[in-house]
Amino acid sequence: MWALYFLKVYGKEEDCSNFAGGVDEKTFRKWSHTFVEAISFLESSVIIWDARIIGDSQSLVTIDGTDMAVEIGFNKDFFGVKFNHSVLKYEVGVCIETGYIVWINGPFRCGQNDLNISRTALLGALDYGESAVADSGYVGEPQVGTEDEKEMQDIARARHETVNSRLKTFEVLGDARFRHDPMFHSSCFRAVAVIIQLSFENGAPPFQVTFYDDEE
Repeated sequence: MWALYFLKVYGKEEDCSNFAGGVDEKTFRKWSHTFVEAISFLESSVIIWDARIIGDSQSLVTIDGTDMAVEIGFNKDFFGVKFNHSVLKYEVGVCIETGYIVWINGPFRCGQNDLNISRTALLGALDYGESAVADSGYVGEPQVGTEDEKEMQDIARARHETVNSRLKTFEVLGDARFRHDPMFHSSCFRAVAVIIQLSFENGAPPFQVTFYDDEE
């Protein structure tokens, strides 16, 4: 419960300690972080790449980058204009058929663009002949469909934005700037992704889309 509160609220340590019944801040920090790490370790059991393989569509996943502000001091390579602050970036893959999270990768510095990030791992993980659906930030990559005029792709991308938004309903990834060790941010991101994916599987999925490849 302490870990969930930490991830969801990401409040001041004094408030977190009060929530936990008045334990000292060091105790809350130790055990909440320990269980955040434990939840993040479930990633390989919950977020499963092969779970995208449903049906016979050529396009099985949408991919997109999502950014989160962090307190790591000024570094131009991490600076995000949108946030006017230092930012960490993650890559998320969502199964088109189910809306499930099937891929996460990162963190990366904000200065890396989405296409270059996808080329580090995700594109190599696609099966022969498989393509992904993404926004215009991936133009120029033959394995990624980005045609804005295709209504189904637009809907699938919109659903992906909904998934990214669900992640950010946890304040540790939301509007509050992450103020702990940046290395711990990865554990927090993965823990939240695990929680959101489990919610998808247990009664709270994102909206569903009907998608088929246009061969004409």
